[in-house]
Amino acid sequence: MKPNLQPVWAVFSTYRPGESAERAVASVMDQVDGVVVVDDGTGSAADEVLERLAGLGVTVVREPENVGIAVALNDGIRTAREHGAEQIVTFDQDSVVPDDFIDTLIDAAEAARADGVRVGVVVPEYFAAVRQARGGAEPVYSPAVNVIQSGMLIPVSVIDAVGDLRADFFIDLVDTEYELRLRRAGFAVLAASGIRLGHALGTQYRRELFGRPVRLPGIPPETTLSTPFRYFYRVRNRIILNREYLLAAPGQILRDTLLDGIHFVNALWVARPRRALWRVYRAAIAAAVRGRMGRMPAGLAPVAATITWNAPVFEMEQA
Repeated sequence: MKPNLQPVWAVFSTYRPGESAERAVASVMDQVDGVVVVDDGTGSAADEVLERLAGLGVTVVREPENVGIAVALNDGIRTAREHGAEQIVTFDQDSVVPDDFIDTLIDAAEAARADGVRVGVVVPEYFAAVRQARGGAEPVYSPAVNVIQSGMLIPVSVIDAVGDLRADFFIDLVDTEYELRLRRAGFAVLAASGIRLGHALGTQYRRELFGRPVRLPGIPPETTLSTPFRYFYRVRNRIILNREYLLAAPGQILRDTLLDGIHFVNALWVARPRRALWRVYRAAIAAAVRGRMGRMPAGLAPVAATITWNAPVFEMEQA
C-alpha cells in the first residue's frame, strides 16, 4: 500500500460467513488502514469465523438481527469513521481483492480531481465479468453506470454531502439508488480502468421472454435469477427508484426498467409455482404504492420459500 494522507478502511457486510469471507477479508487487509466486518444477524453460527477475523485485527460489529445490507454497511462505515477513516471501500463477503486494487481506485480518484471532476465514488472497471465503465476504455478512469457497491471507494466527504446508503431499501438496488443520488447532487460516478474485482456469481440462465431468447444490442444473453424472496425488494425498489429519479436520469431509468421488466416476466415464466411468485410481485407493488419500505411482510417469506426455478442454464458457446 502506498503512503496515503487520507486513511482508507474496508467495510464488509456478511451473512452466514464461511471460509470465502475469510479469504475476501484477508485479500484486502494489507491494502488498507483497517477493516470492519459487520455481520448482518447471522447469530451464533458465525461465532468461529468472526472470532478468527477479530484475532487478525479486524473490527467486528454484530447486528442483533437481519437489518439489511444498507444498514449493515452504514453501521460499518460509521465504525470506520470513528477509527479515523476518511475514505471507505465497501465489499461483499464473496469479493476477492487483487493486488494494488485500493491504490488503483485512489489513483483514479486523484487523476479525476486533477482534471476538475467532482468525484463521488470510484468502482473497478469490471465486477466479475460485468463491465461497469461506460463507453470506450480510458487510460485511468471512465464514467460508470449501474455500479455495484462491492469494491466502491467512497470519500467520507461525499457521505457527508449526500447521506448514508438508503436503509429503507433493505436490500437490492441500494447501490443504484446511491449512484443516482450522487449524480443528481452533481457528483461523478467513475470506474478505475484496468482492474477487476473477483466475485462468485450465481448460476447463469438464458435471458428469455415467454420462453424465447431475448437478444438486444449491448445486453448479454445470460442473466442471474435471484433468491425468490429478493423479488419483493427488486420489484418494490424499482418502482420507488422510477418514481424518484425518472426526471433526473430518464435514459438510465427507462433502459433499466425495460431490462427489469423482461427479467421479471421471465422469472415468473420459469417460477414453480408461478402463483407464489405472482403473489410476491403483487405484495411488492402494493408496498410501493402505499410507501411501505423496509423488510418484506413476515407472512410473505414462507410463500417465497416455496418457489423454485425451472429455467435453462446458460452455457457459453464454444468457439
